[in-house]
Amino acid sequence: MHDCNVSTGSESRIHFVNYRSLEEIDCPVWGPRRLSDFEMILSLRGEFEFVNCETGEQVRQHPGEILTIRPGEEHVYRLIGDPAGAFFSCIHIDPGAGAEVPPRLVAFPPDQAMPELFRRADRLFHHAGRRGEALLSALGRVIWLYLFEPSRGVGGDGRFDSMIDFLERHLTEHPTRLDLAREFHLTPQRINALFKAQLGISPGEYVHRELAERGYTLLHDEQLSVKEAADRLGFSTPFYFSRVFRNVFGVPPSAVRGNSAGYITGK
Repeated sequence: MHDCNVSTGSESRIHFVNYRSLEEIDCPVWGPRRLSDFEMILSLRGEFEFVNCETGEQVRQHPGEILTIRPGEEHVYRLIGDPAGAFFSCIHIDPGAGAEVPPRLVAFPPDQAMPELFRRADRLFHHAGRRGEALLSALGRVIWLYLFEPSRGVGGDGRFDSMIDFLERHLTEHPTRLDLAREFHLTPQRINALFKAQLGISPGEYVHRELAERGYTLLHDEQLSVKEAADRLGFSTPFYFSRVFRNVFGVPPSAVRGNSAGYITGK
């Protein structure tokens, strides 16, 4: 295949990644089999089915959902329907000793960049490069933590969704819980409690994570310098941006920007 209330254990390690179409596979079925690590599978197109051979558990997976297969359980995983057009990505990961077990199935709204995170993991895994292993481990940790985050707009608190939308619209202004409190007529303490209950992190931690992810895109895809990315994202200094980026990803922004190929890769 940071600190919040969900533990990722010790340093995570990714053993295998793919990001591929299934149209050339006549019968996409995996198993019966047992894995020695966790496998996170994202369906981008096509429906899949997971069957636990020992308990009889059956789970239908739809596009936009991540299915997690746990170590040691005998199972079958297969595509339902025509392989033409089907596309998935899987990551085999050891999240580290003491890591909590994520839900079997997690759905992500279309506006979240989960496919891009899996695509980046695939690039990092299959091409050698300086600091690639550290970046891959950090990216695996980010994806793993997302599995514990409640999906927006799926049976959630509409007011909380509005708060998230507010933060997204004003992200480069670095909004705080005080800004949210004024906008939604709640105390800062109540704002903080809502975020801790919904996401396991504070509003400030959420803003920093989102800024770091946008920064990754600016450095990796647009090849901006660290200073240019910091300016674009509203940071007062490149040093401040670098500190936030390192806190989220575990590596400095120069590790992303410094490769002439446009990304740091490798395992």
